Amino acid sequence: MKTKERILLTSIDLFNRSGVVAVTTNHIAKAMDISPGNLYFHYDNKEEILVELFKRMAKETYDVWRPRRVKKVTPQDFINDNFDLYWRYRFFHREMYALRRKDVELAKMWRTHIQKMMKLMVILYRQWVREGKMIKIDDMHEMQYVAESLLAMSTTFLQFFESAERQPGRRTIERGKRHVTRLLAPYTAGDTKDEFEKILKS
Repeated sequence: MKTKERILLTSIDLFNRSGVVAVTTNHIAKAMDISPGNLYFHYDNKEEILVELFKRMAKETYDVWRPRRVKKVTPQDFINDNFDLYWRYRFFHREMYALRRKDVELAKMWRTHIQKMMKLMVILYRQWVREGKMIKIDDMHEMQYVAESLLAMSTTFLQFFESAERQPGRRTIERGKRHVTRLLAPYTAGDTKDEFEKILKS
């Protein structure tokens, strides 16, 4: 594995375990058993690493949301795939508010990402309506409410739930999944409705 890739993977692990603020480039270099100079050959500072990781997270998210791919999975599997990504890059969802206030470039990337996710959400919703997995929402205000609620919850749930947990961990992800399932359940149809109701009763 190339050093540049190792830097990113090590950074993800350290950021997830200790938080972005507490981790320095020296910590990353030490965890990799390389010199700080070797790290700086690839990245000038921690901010560059964060930007690169955000690009990676965004790309992986868009891959999960590709209409052709989504067509091959059930809505619940789609939810699971998204929450796997939330867990993999959980430091972003825990700290994004503070990170984007500190870094103008990251803030701009975040806004662009959210705008793209809103568009992808509409595309996916229309696809699921055509496939009989969701009911058609005629009221545009209600449609906007559902989309914004989903994005607001999915981008902040880790910070919210973990602040109330004595020992936060993977179970936070399961709570997030149930909240998304419950939010979407009234708008599902056919087999998807049955699947969601079964999950919520379990």
